[in-house]
Formats: sequence, structure tokens, C-alpha cells
Amino acid sequence: MNRRCLLALALLLIVAAQASAAPGDGIPGDADGDRVLTPAEYTAAALTYLDAAYMGGAGELTRTDIQDAAWISACWDGRPREVTDSSGRTVTLYRPLRRVVTFNGEALETLRSLGFDMEKVVAVDKYSKEKSTFFPECREKANVGSIWSPDMEKVLAVRPDAVFLYATISTAACDDIQRKLEASSPGIRVFRFDCFKPATYPREIRTIASMAGKSERGDEFASFYTSTMDRVRDGTAGVPADERVRVYFEYWFDYKTVAAGSGYNEKLELAGGMNPFAGETAEYPIIDPEAVIVTDPEVVVKLAGQGLAFGGYAGHDIAALEGIRTALAQRPGWTSIAAVEDNRIYVIHSDILGGAQHFIGTAYLAKWFYPDRFADLDPHAIHQRYLTGFQGIDFDLASEGTFVYP
Repeated sequence: MNRRCLLALALLLIVAAQASAAPGDGIPGDADGDRVLTPAEYTAAALTYLDAAYMGGAGELTRTDIQDAAWISACWDGRPREVTDSSGRTVTLYRPLRRVVTFNGEALETLRSLGFDMEKVVAVDKYSKEKSTFFPECREKANVGSIWSPDMEKVLAVRPDAVFLYATISTAACDDIQRKLEASSPGIRVFRFDCFKPATYPREIRTIASMAGKSERGDEFASFYTSTMDRVRDGTAGVPADERVRVYFEYWFDYKTVAAGSGYNEKLELAGGMNPFAGETAEYPIIDPEAVIVTDPEVVVKLAGQGLAFGGYAGHDIAALEGIRTALAQRPGWTSIAAVEDNRIYVIHSDILGGAQHFIGTAYLAKWFYPDRFADLDPHAIHQRYLTGFQGIDFDLASEGTFVYP
């Protein structure tokens, strides 16, 4: 938040308003209804409120109205904020977000990266709630289920003014939630963002930052993100197509890989890898074990995570990832493939290759595929800076969590 915004908010009545104001279709204190709250209008509204609250005068604006007016004046220049989300839908905000529900864990993580007040997040999806190490502040928050099994009664019970859903995945489920929300409580603002796709994430960062009054922080975080992704793109730009490293990427389950259209394949290709199974019909095809041997990959990358439930932020278990790697090298017929002969088998946890942290995992892939080109790239340092500088959690990668091996 910029200095002007902080100063204006510091001059507010120093109270913690517990009530949630209805979003409404107008800025509180905008006396002439022209959708612009001028400094004079804000001053008049604040004085009228003080007169009514403490001197027995007449006035309809509440304490929350005045707080919202001050915030809008300082952070949105006195104007409503139009937000176009990743579904292409434009929503107009007349008040700051006070009570937020997230069905999208990546959006929750992005809000925290932007310094959003997590006290204003009143409920989260069940998967985010289960990540007690990464989201310790969500342990006591309401659990609204998942996009596939939402607890709509719980959602409405926490009286949100904004709900975050996905934009381009599980669209039928998210559309259904949105329809139910808008039918039950028309004042709820529904936002659709993904927050895990390299092509759209920088724009989403800045859009969410703008609506949250965190534009400067948004620029800082977007620059941090793009500096990593641009470093990877620039480092692989000069590699001819026929010289790209052949990579066999294995999903959580044995011989299940990825093809064009999947998010993991996108990151593999961004890092300069050539996926011999990119042309498969299914996004996550199961392939014949012999096919891996025939393609003779130069690098093998195995995904750990949900299907292999250890590592990541959940625990410091290097031996488990080492065991996965050893088992891969000992598969029948694999002793003859280049990746095994050259000792280029790697294990990576989905915590840093999927979701909002995909840029960290993509940096690891680039480093593994082209160690000479990325000699000065330090994914570990990028990861630690993200946790300390943007997530604001006390998590020391030297002694906590397990994300890659070796």
C-alpha cells in the first residue's frame, strides 16, 4: 500500500468495525451520486457522521461507511474500481473487500503475496485449510468444501462480499457455484481467476492488487515473478528445436505422463524441454513402459505430491524422494537410457511446479535441463525469497520441507 493510502487510513477512526457493509451500487459519502467521492464530499460525510455519533446530530452513514469512504478516497482516488477478471467479466466495486471467501487456493496465495489482510478472508476451500503448515492463519477459518462439493450453506453463513473461483478449469462446477451465489445473494461479487498459468498470471497479479488497493505491492510481486520466468525464457530462446533436451516427465502415477494442453507440459517446454509424448491425445496419457525406453530420454523428471503423499511443505523427508529416484533408475530396461546412464533423474514436488509457485519449479527444470546456460540461476534462493518476502511465513528451506531431489 502506498504512503498516501497508509496516511489516509491512519487518520480513520481507530476502531475495528465488525459489521460488514453491503457492497451497494454507490460510493458511501458520494453526495451528488456522480460516482466520484471528492475530498470535500468525504470531509463532509466524516463530519456529519461524527456529529451524529457523538453530538446528537442527524446522519445515516455508519462507521463502516466512513472507513470505506476513506479507503476509496485514498486507494482508488475516490472512484469505483472496475475489475475485469480472467473470464472476461467486468465487476464494479464500490467498496473495499471486507469479507472474502476463496474456493481457489492459488488466489488465496496470491492475496497473501500482495499483503492483503488475511483477517478479511473469512472462509477457504478444504484443500487450503488442510495445508496448515503453509496457511497457518487458515486453521480456524470456515471450511466451504471444494468447487466439486461446495458447502453453499456455509458460504452464505459467513456473509461474504466477494468469492473467488477458477476461470478456466472446472468451469461447469464454478459456473454452478456462481449461479447459486448470485441467486441467493445478488450483492456478492464473484471473481474468476486461475493464478497458476504462466501466460496470464502477471496480469492477474496486477488486477487483484488493483482491486485490493495494493498496486505498488502488485508491481513488486509481478516483477519478481516475471524476472524468474523471463530468465528461463531468455536462457532457452537460442536452443534449436532439434537440440532441445528430451525429457520424460512422469506424473504422480507410474507411466502416466503429460501431453500438450496440460499445465505441466507447458512448464516443461518453457524450460526448454522436448516432450516425446506431447502429441498424445489425452492430456495425461498412460503410456507403454517400452515407449519410454524407445524414446531414450536424456532427462527424467518425476512428480511427487498428491499421488505420493509426502514431501513439499508437509515434511522434511529427503529419504522418501531419494527412494523414488532410486526406484526409477532400477526399472526394467532403464539402465540403457541416457538419463540413467548420465545420472539425470530428478524428483520435484507439485507444491512448487503446480499452482501459484510454478515459477519456482520451472526454474528448477531449466537448471536441470541446461546446467551450463543456467549456472547462475538459484531456484532455492528464489523459493526462499518468495516465502520470506511475499508469503510472510517463517519457513526455512534448509531444515523444513522437501521439494526436489537431488
